[in-house]
Amino acid sequence: MANSILNASELDRAVPAFIDASRAVGHRGGYLECAQHVEEALGQEFDASHCSVTDQANAAFTRAERDYDHLSLPVMDSVAKALEHDDWCQRLKQILDPPETVELSDEEPSGGDDDGNGDGDGDGHE
Repeated sequence: MANSILNASELDRAVPAFIDASRAVGHRGGYLECAQHVEEALGQEFDASHCSVTDQANAAFTRAERDYDHLSLPVMDSVAKALEHDDWCQRLKQILDPPETVELSDEEPSGGDDDGNGDGDGDGHE
């Protein structure tokens, strides 16, 4: 159910692409910043063409960011629709709350014998 709500396959593609693209842009930015410091320290131009991340990194990052920002998450549509109503709190609970479950304690019999003595035979005798 969670996968259908979150469109897991879409997330599985968009999130890693976004992370990889942001790392590439960060790597390139860091490399170029270091090159600038070297140029300032040595007083001569530093060849930054050795950076393995190309100028296309920013374009790839922009595409990945756009794809990530426009993910289709049906649960968000449901939440937005619920907020349009006066009873939005109850509607959100219906959407987001899991079904109620009852937990049995160790002292309660798991099978009911309906006679209250807990022996499981239902005849009223222990």
